[in-house]
Amino acid sequence: MARQAGKPALLFSGSDWDFKTLSRAYDAIEAIALEELHLDIYPVQMEIISSQQMLDAYSSIGMPLMYRHWSFGKHFLHHDLLYRKGGRGLAYELVINSNPCIVYLMEENTMALQALVTAHAALGHNHFFKNNHLFRQWTD
Repeated sequence: MARQAGKPALLFSGSDWDFKTLSRAYDAIEAIALEELHLDIYPVQMEIISSQQMLDAYSSIGMPLMYRHWSFGKHFLHHDLLYRKGGRGLAYELVINSNPCIVYLMEENTMALQALVTAHAALGHNHFFKNNHLFRQWTD
């Protein structure tokens, strides 16, 4: 793609994404968040997950490590049935209030959606978690 004089190069084009493009977009979004918006965030750990992994995360309230209980399987089957029958979509992301802030992104997201979700979740929710006294008490 030819670069026009005075215009910055696009971060991406098209809906397909790869880890290099995702990293480049995150770096640009993070620069705006930190330098222009002065957000104060925890370090970010991004994980790309499938729809099955998102359903699993729903069942355990998103916690990466959780005790075993029969009700988690019941919740998984409930969410899975609704998802497969078209009765419910899945979230584009899931954010865990931790240090580092864990952000789960759906692998089915387009690149534009990955960029939007990254700005919203990895930086917006993260800043809120770190700076709201009601959320900070569970992370510090």
